[in-house]
Formats: sequence, structure tokens, C-alpha cells
Amino acid sequence: MPTAIAGMIIAAINAGITIRKQSMTTANHNIPAMKQSMSSLNRYRESLQQLQSTWDNLSLLSQLSGTGTDMSETRQAFGKVTTDVLDSLAQETLNKTITAITAKAQVAVDIVVRNLFERTADIGFLSTDDNLSNFLDKHLTGSADEDDYMLLRERFSEYVQKYSVYFNVILLDASGNILVQLDEDNPARQSHDPLIKEALHSDEPYIEVFRHSDLSPRQDSSLIYARRVCHDDSDTALGVLCLCFRFENEMDGIFKDLIRKNEWCVGLLLDESDRVVASSDHYQIPLGAPLEHAQGQDWILTRFAGRLYLAVTRETKGYQGYMGPGWRGHVMIPLEHAFEDNVANIIAGIDSKLLKKVMRSPLLFSATLLGIPKQAATIQSKLNQSVWNGNIWQKRDASHNAQQNNFSKMLLWEISNTGFKTQNVVEKTVADLYQTVVAVMLENSRFFASLAVDIMDRNLYERANDCRWWALTATFQRLLSQPELSMQERNAITKVLVYINKAYTVYSNLVVFDRHGCIVAASNPAYQRLVGETITADWVKAALQLRHSQDYVVSDFEPSPLYGNQPTYIYAAAIRHQEQTVGGIGIVFDSTPQFSAMLADALPRSADNDVVKGSFTLYVDEKLRVISSTSRDFAVGSHFTVHPELCKLAPGSTGFDIALYNGNYYAVGARASAGYREYKGAGDSYENHVTALIFIPLGKAADINAMIDSENLLQQNQFKPASNQAAAADAEEYATFYIGKHWLGLPASHIVEAVQANNIKPLPDTSSVLEGMLKHEDNVVPVLNLARLTGIDFQPPEQDKQIVIVQAGPKLPKFGLMVSALGEIPAIAPADIESLSSLFATVNIPAEGIAKVMTDNGENLLILLSAVNLITRISDAVQQINARSATGHVIENREDDLLEEAA
Repeated sequence: MPTAIAGMIIAAINAGITIRKQSMTTANHNIPAMKQSMSSLNRYRESLQQLQSTWDNLSLLSQLSGTGTDMSETRQAFGKVTTDVLDSLAQETLNKTITAITAKAQVAVDIVVRNLFERTADIGFLSTDDNLSNFLDKHLTGSADEDDYMLLRERFSEYVQKYSVYFNVILLDASGNILVQLDEDNPARQSHDPLIKEALHSDEPYIEVFRHSDLSPRQDSSLIYARRVCHDDSDTALGVLCLCFRFENEMDGIFKDLIRKNEWCVGLLLDESDRVVASSDHYQIPLGAPLEHAQGQDWILTRFAGRLYLAVTRETKGYQGYMGPGWRGHVMIPLEHAFEDNVANIIAGIDSKLLKKVMRSPLLFSATLLGIPKQAATIQSKLNQSVWNGNIWQKRDASHNAQQNNFSKMLLWEISNTGFKTQNVVEKTVADLYQTVVAVMLENSRFFASLAVDIMDRNLYERANDCRWWALTATFQRLLSQPELSMQERNAITKVLVYINKAYTVYSNLVVFDRHGCIVAASNPAYQRLVGETITADWVKAALQLRHSQDYVVSDFEPSPLYGNQPTYIYAAAIRHQEQTVGGIGIVFDSTPQFSAMLADALPRSADNDVVKGSFTLYVDEKLRVISSTSRDFAVGSHFTVHPELCKLAPGSTGFDIALYNGNYYAVGARASAGYREYKGAGDSYENHVTALIFIPLGKAADINAMIDSENLLQQNQFKPASNQAAAADAEEYATFYIGKHWLGLPASHIVEAVQANNIKPLPDTSSVLEGMLKHEDNVVPVLNLARLTGIDFQPPEQDKQIVIVQAGPKLPKFGLMVSALGEIPAIAPADIESLSSLFATVNIPAEGIAKVMTDNGENLLILLSAVNLITRISDAVQQINARSATGHVIENREDDLLEEAA
């Protein structure tokens, strides 16, 4: 007896699972533990195990009853298909989880590294603030009074109000004494941290440490940035400035964005010794815990605190050469929750027609996977042919009594029905497989759109901070308070702007303007020609009306002469002196390369870190204007029309859909900007609705349509039992078949069997209704092309052709009918047949009647053919061929040759 289907499936699963992406590997001994957690896989495996028992029983009964149906080949074929599809489902289920947690691990470390890159610039710039060096001069000479201390502390407060990523700013002298700090509750008054000595003697632009420090004695670990403070004209260190970063607060925000409340995964950062430095769930994975990393592997199974986890580890990609403190992103998910089946919820809102389209995409699936439903249908179709033949043989076998015939028919039906059930499980498994892959693409699109928005909001948060902080520059305040500026004073302002612009390369230009909006200095030499001109833009007027150091304005995204008449954002703040507005500063964001870089960083990438071919991203504002795009099809300033409803999301909301654009299907993910920290938050007057969209290709419409059209040509044998309604005593069974969509039939007593259309030898006259000659048993029989004969415009694909062998009586010749599929075998009473002799007299159909037959799809019309009429048509065709032949005996004289060739 052949190997049981369920047994083969279990053996295949136990053999191991490999991820669709070839780079994903892990130890085989981890596989059994994972597959037990795959609920959808187990559900289908259990269904097939139940069918196995049915197959065993039917196989035995079939042999005992002598139905003539051999199921061993069918069972083996189904076994191979189910093995393939369950293996593939396991692969994609694992891949779905790995893809999701890998992206989270990568983003967790890359986002924080991006943030810390800004901090390295902050410490470098703030340490050169004249207010610090002047204060240290006074302190060294003993001339600093209480007002000096208060003024410097107020300046630190102003700084942290804007750059709220810091919880403390500390200024120390060269001996490690804390002179001024923002946090009055900090008990530290002196530091012996080696960081101080290192900063005093280092020429590096920053010193970065993450550990316990006596600068923040109440914290187990602190992330601190330090640099020495000197005069501009001297390298002598006067003291050290330290910025204390709100690390735990920052990571809480990152993890909140990355991991939704209903997710089970734990986001982590690991240090170089694989200890946890940040955790999204301290109760599950506490800080300081040593963990097993997955470096060098795409994923691992690891045990922690008596629980099994699936884990991934990712190194940072760095940002502009900065690699951070040496941390790695790490995500763990409990194995029992790693493969929870949420695919149906993900795709619930997707148009079913579009979903069915992309589920046939050659871009997403291999030809093998796409062919599984067709393969299963073909196996079932062959089984139906065997069952159809079994019914025919029962009809012709006079040795069986009525009771035996009824039993055999019921058994044959159960065989076919079990095949249908097996095929149905395979198709459902394949549908789950396809949907899982599409769901991954949709989730990826949403995830990377969220990443694009997060990168933008975090970046522009810094811009809002910069303009407000630089507006507090003492040189600007003092000089602009004068009625007029000399050339030397203008140059002094220009010098500061140039220095800032060199340190902050995200700006194309920085300008300072007076209380009338007249430009007095610009950092970019290319715009020196504009000095002395008055800016009439609305953002200048708005900036000059600001009254608080926390206020700022932003221009619309529009062309500006300060940016080569190209569209950009300009951030501006008022420069005030002694409670009076004396001018303003405008910082021109270099939007073209900066936005392009942000969008490029958010593009999905393959395992080899290559951008997924054909994917692109955009920023679109509430007026549906394109702000930036990685695709040439969407020019900056153009109107976005592909999926405009995705640009109407509420702040912070996400969405995704499937779109057809330029002949390609895409997974389109979107997320609306919600700001970062205070920027565009509830207390910020600035509002700017921007949506990030990402398009990930799902396949070419032409390729998908071609595949669907090809599959639609496939016509399967649709054998089903006769109606359960009691048949009339004089009812006769009819064997039915299809020519395309046309349903035809002959009395079952006239049918020998159905066979595959192999080795048909064509006749010289290709226009004849004769398809050719076929060897059947020890005879050669002519094959009639019924489609040509009846004028039906249909030619079945080569692999779908079948031949129904007909013999209307023992003394009548055998012949074959080429058909595209087999149908039911209903019992029809003579009274239910209507004559067609007059209706079809002129349409060349060899029919003798038509009957209305109830099927699963309702009432259908069956055309009943005449075997005698068909023999006549064959005879006429042979005579026409013989009449045109030189020998006059083409068919007869070729019979021996045909037999030999067929053999």
C-alpha cells in the first residue's frame, strides 16, 4: 500500500523548514519546537490526517468491490503536493515573523544612532558658546557673582526647553568641580569620572560614554556627551561641558512606536558584551540581563527565564559615518506567540479582486508555488476521470446486479468526494500561504512608511530647535539692537552664521534680518547678493511678531529666492534684546538632498541590503503636493493622485492598500506625521500635515493577467453523482462531457471509457473534422473533433485534451470524441428529453435532444448527441479524404502502419 498522505506530510515537516530567503539559516534541531507553534500549519496537518483514514478505508473497499479504480497514483500525487504546500506555508509563516522582528531590531538601533548623531553636533556647538567661556574666565579670576551663575543656569534651561532630549547640562572646571548645572536636585558637586580628564586633554569633537557616572549618581547608567570649553583664540581648556541624554525616555518612545500594545515581541538594545541596555518590557527581559545574540545568523531559538524565544540581532548601519556607542538592536518573541495567525485581520480591508490578482503574481511566488493549485486540480481531475470510467464500467458490466452497482457507485462517489476534500485543503493551505506573503508586503509597506515619517519628524524637530537656539546668540542680539550696522558688524554676524552652517550641513543657507525684514547677513556666499534686500514672505512677518523664546514659525513648502527659487521649508525665530524684537533668523533647510536621503533610508531592502527593485517613497502634504520622492514619476510640487485617500489619515495614523499604477500592482503603505516630542505636539502651534507613502511592487499586471488567463483555459473533469431525487423507472444514464462551456452527453451504455489524448496520429487533411487516429486496446479508432464539427470556437490546451471512446453497439465501430472535460452521469427519463431535429437542422450539431438537468449550480441544459449521427459524420469525412487521395484507401491502408507507430 502506498505511503499515507498524512504520514508523508509529517515526515516532510520533521525533515526541517527552510526560509524562502536563501540567506536565512539556523540549526535543524530548532525546527520541531517551532512547527508545533504554527497554528495554521497544524490545523491543515490535522485535516489531512483525518482524510488519511478515509483514503485507507476507501482503498480497501475499492479493491474488494472491484470498481476498477486504482487510487495509489492519485494518493501519491496528492501526498507530494501536500508536502510541498505545507513546507512552503511553514517557510512563509516563519519568514513573516522573522521579517517583522528583523525590521524592528534594525530600526530600534538605527533610529537611536541617528538621534545620537545630532547630540555629537550639539556638544560641539554648545561648548563654543561665548557665555560658557566668559563665565569660566570670571570663575577663574574669582569675579563671578550669583547673577552670573543664575544667568548661565537660565541659559541651560533655555537650551533644554528646546532640546528636550537632555535632562541635565553640567559645566565643570578643570578640577572636576561642578560650577553650574540645570538639575538642582542632582546631589553631585564634584566629579572624579575619567570622562573629565579625557575631555580636558582630547582634541576630539566629542566624548561619549554610557555607564554609571558620579555626575548622575542616582542612575545606574548615564549617556553623557562631553567636550572641553576653550576661548576661540586658545586651545587652553578652561573647563568641561557635559550634556546628559534622556536615554531611557528616548528608548521608551522608540519602542512605543515600534511595538504595538497587542504585540508579544520585546525590543532591546544590547551592548558589546551582550547585556541589555534598553528593554521595552523590563518584566520580561530586565536591564543588565546577559542574552544570547544572533550575530552571524538570521535568527536563533534561545531560552531565557524558562521560556523559549525566537530572536534576531542586527548591527547598526550607522549615520553619516557615526556608528554610535557600539549597541546592537535585538528583538525577542515568545515562541508560543511567534506565529499567531493574524493574516485575516491584516487583509480584511483589501479589495478582494485586487487581492486575488496579486496572489497570482510571479514576482512574489515561484512557478512551483503558483502551480500548486493547478497541480492539485489536475490530480483531482484525473481521479474524476477514473471515477467517471468506473461508473461507465459498472454500467457495462452485466455480471453486477443492481445492488452491487449501487454500492459501487456510492463508493466511487466517496472516492471522488474525498479527492475534492483533499484538493480543498490543499487550496486553502495555498491561499493561506499566498495571503501570508501578501500580508508581509502590506505590513512592510506600513512599517517603512512609519519609519520615513519618524525620520522626517525627528529631523525637523532639530530644525525647530536650532532656529530658536541660534536666535539667542548674544552677538546677534547685541548688534541688531543698534540703529545701524557697520560693515565690520555685518561681517561679525556673517562669521557666526558661516561657523554654524559648517557644523550643520543640513542647511543650504542661514540668514539674519533686521526688524524690518531686511537681510543683514547670509552664510552661503552664493546668496550674498541678497544682503540688503527686504524679504516680503509671510514667514518673515510672522517671525517678527513672535514674543517668546520658545516660539518659531515655518514657511509653507514653497519656492524661495533663499533656496534658488526651489521649494523648501524655512524655519525662523525672532531675535530679541531686552524684551524687544530686533530682528530674526531664518534657516533654510536643504530639502532636496535631505528629504531624498530620508526617503532612501526608509526604502525596504533585501537580505543583501539592496533596495527592493521597483519600490519608491514619497512625502505628500495635505494639499496632495509632492514634497519629495525617490521616483522620477512624482516630481516635487506635482499633484499626487494614485491613492489620495491615504493622505487624509489622522496624525499618527497608518494605512495600507493595494494600488495599480503604471501597469504594476503595489503594496502602498502610509503614515501621517504626528511630530516628535514637543514638535508638532499638542502644545505646539505649528501644524503641518505630511504623509509618507511607500510603494512596494507586487507584480506586473500584464504578467498576472497572462497567468490568470492561462489558468482560466484549464478545464477540469467535474464528475459528481447523479441527483438524489428518485429516478423514473425508464430513466437512462447519460455520460456527459464538455467542449469549452458547452455541455454534451451520450447514453452511458454507448461509452467504453475516457482516456488521455496521447499519440493521436493526424490525417493528411487538417481541415477535416477528424482529429486523427488513436490506438485503443488492439484497434485504431478515428477521433472526431467535436468542436470543429459543431462550429464551437474552442480548442482545448494540449494537456487538457481527452478522448471519450464510443461504441453504440457490439456491431457498430468504435470511435473517439475529443473533449475538454468530463461531466456528471445523470439519469434522465425519456419524457424529460425534448427533440431538437427541427431546431438544429441548420447548425450542423449531431444532436437528437435536449434535457434540463439539476446540478449543484442550478438547472442546466444538456445537449444529447446521437452516436449513429456521429458515425455518419465520421464516414462522410473519411469518404472526403479518400476522394482526394491518390490511393483512394487512405484510412484503410494506413491502419497497420498506425498500429505499429502507436505501439
